Amino acid sequence: MKIIYFLLFLIMAVSLCQSCDDFTDVGLPKNQITREVVFKDDQLAKAAMAGIYRSMEETGLLSGSSSGLQVIIGAYIDELQAYGTTSTDASIFYQLGHMASTAKINNLWTTTYTQLYNINSVIEGVQVSDQMSSAVKQQLTGEALFLRAILHFYLVQTFGSVPYVTTTSYEVNQSIGKKTVEEIYAQCKNDLMTAVELLPETLSKGNRIYPTKMAGYALLAKIAHYESDWDNAKYFADKVINNSQYAMEQDLSKVFLKDSSSSIWQLLPYSSVYNTYQGNVFILRTAPPSNVALRDDFIAEFETGDKRRSSWVGEIKDSQNKTYYYPFKYKQYSTSASSLEYSVILRVEEMYLIRAEAMLRTAQYNSAIIDINAIRSRAGLPSIASTSDQSFLLNTIIKERRSELFTEFGQRLFDLKHYNILDSVMSAKKSEWKSHFRILPLPEKELLLNPNLNPQNNGY
Repeated sequence: MKIIYFLLFLIMAVSLCQSCDDFTDVGLPKNQITREVVFKDDQLAKAAMAGIYRSMEETGLLSGSSSGLQVIIGAYIDELQAYGTTSTDASIFYQLGHMASTAKINNLWTTTYTQLYNINSVIEGVQVSDQMSSAVKQQLTGEALFLRAILHFYLVQTFGSVPYVTTTSYEVNQSIGKKTVEEIYAQCKNDLMTAVELLPETLSKGNRIYPTKMAGYALLAKIAHYESDWDNAKYFADKVINNSQYAMEQDLSKVFLKDSSSSIWQLLPYSSVYNTYQGNVFILRTAPPSNVALRDDFIAEFETGDKRRSSWVGEIKDSQNKTYYYPFKYKQYSTSASSLEYSVILRVEEMYLIRAEAMLRTAQYNSAIIDINAIRSRAGLPSIASTSDQSFLLNTIIKERRSELFTEFGQRLFDLKHYNILDSVMSAKKSEWKSHFRILPLPEKELLLNPNLNPQNNGY
């Protein structure tokens, strides 16, 4: 056990050192001795992968903490209002004061690319290992390919054209250039198609903390959705929806529990008695808030009688009797005898909304309406009648996505871009909004170190 702890310490130390450096500096030979030792043993290799999951839960794009997309992008667009000091990350993005030199921009970039470096280290280490079991090699390779794809997916949604990193080679990474959005999606799909051949079909409820074939199909459906590839969006959404192990959770209070039937992939809290960062960050125990709360105009957009409003939105009043609203999808904000909630990254309900749009776009109106009504019925809302009015159906899907997926890893920003309504919506809500805000700037520090990342995103 001492050897295991020592090697885990080395792995964490290497990761921490890399996160302090720039992305273009990772991949130096200082990690090779550790890698050679780790990938001679199944359990040590699994521990190295566990460290990556831990990192993703705590920091970077998919963290539920105040440093992740849920808070940063939620404040950036029309979900959250920032109440902290003007120097906090949420306030900077809420006020649209971000620049290429903003520390948070650089942190999101370097943290995510450090995670990708470690993912590629696992892929390379597993490939050359002659002492690991074939089953564990297959498992870890599939997991790592999935993680590489999903991180690049969120990078391209957040920053636009970025490098797609597939190696730990310092010589390659220090001068790597950007890929187009189309090229990045193509590489994501290649990684995912390989991953689904290696991963298990599914995992039982409460244990969906590792990628499966269903998680791969769900991400493929999301990519197809944003590419307007409607045949594949429906095909991959069908794969998940038609799997009997997954079902839309009818009880809204159970959607974000660790054993929710609708969860496809979740991130495990860092301790067996802890719950999610989301609960700790979003739930207001005092008012006025010190960080973020839901915008009043977002609350006003809920349809009358929508159970998501009553189940997923909390309220608290200050001493002046002013009401503040907060995301209450996650109900736990402290420790419990054992973890009750895991951070949900992918869930079945989004697959219904993706499939509904795919069928709408291909003129399968009745089928689209069935899926829309499945979401609405669960929310306690009346069904919409049969119609072939495309504009009405599309607006209904946009509204349902708004009410269903709020504060879930930047989903609202991605949707506004997808539906080409970002500028019209945001200019009405933030007078300083500019068209180039659709993506964040590339970190100034990275552009100086690696000119191949130029040009800077337009407008910055």
